[in-house]
Amino acid sequence: MTLKLTGLTLALLAASLPAMAHDDDTNVPPLPPQTAAGTFFGDSVSIGNGRYQTFIRNSQYDKPEAVGVVFSKQTLDSLPVAPVTDGKTCLDLNGDNEIDMHEECVGGHSRTMYFTPNLTQFKSITVNWEPHGHVPADVYDKPHFDFHFYTITDIERLASTPTGTCAGLVNCAASAKAVNPIPAKYVHPDMFNTNLVYAHMGNHYADGKSPEFNGGGFTHTFILGAFDGAITFYEPMLTKAYLQTEPDQCTPIKQPAAYLTTGWYATKYCIRYARNIRQYSISLEGFKYRIGS
Repeated sequence: MTLKLTGLTLALLAASLPAMAHDDDTNVPPLPPQTAAGTFFGDSVSIGNGRYQTFIRNSQYDKPEAVGVVFSKQTLDSLPVAPVTDGKTCLDLNGDNEIDMHEECVGGHSRTMYFTPNLTQFKSITVNWEPHGHVPADVYDKPHFDFHFYTITDIERLASTPTGTCAGLVNCAASAKAVNPIPAKYVHPDMFNTNLVYAHMGNHYADGKSPEFNGGGFTHTFILGAFDGAITFYEPMLTKAYLQTEPDQCTPIKQPAAYLTTGWYATKYCIRYARNIRQYSISLEGFKYRIGS
């Protein structure tokens, strides 16, 4: 059965959802980065009956060790299945004054949190829970999470890819700009431009050597996000079924030949389950300082 919402109902639904962190902080000057050693927790939001919270971790040598998000095991038991989306990114494409949640929305169930100001380039994370997966069919159509670690501000994210009538519910002019390629030296050659652009996200680069594109199944993978030839997010993507195996694994992030800007760059993503506290963590780690060129 296709679920439809009227414009009024959709507005009420959106109003009932937690607001995305700091979306209106347009005139607040940025805080200095946290450089002290230790683990520092930031924003917290809910999906289902569970809570997600950001964290950063620094070493004693003013070096970032990790940025990520933690959530309890019970969270997986209460994830929403229907409707397929929370109605945050939708557009009435056929003009019938109703929103078809299957055909006129993208992004699944999403929550955005800010990191404590830190030494890395990462400013926020948007967690997308996709109860039925998404395209490409037979590749990523399993229930899974997308963890978008953004290098741009939330305001830039929303403004760069507004909703519109092109594929992915993106404004057509923004979509054309989003697919401009990343210069070859700034992206590993295994990462290919999918030209799949989504509203309030951006374009996506996938690893052509990943198992899901080579006869294997999708359990976890790494995506790069881009807009107008610049990297805008890092995205570990992983299935609910894989999380339920209680993994403790780090996977290398394939590095480019050069870096656009000077700073700390993550070299691996980690998916861990701590049995003693029944808690998952998804993080970017192995930071290396690189000089931009």
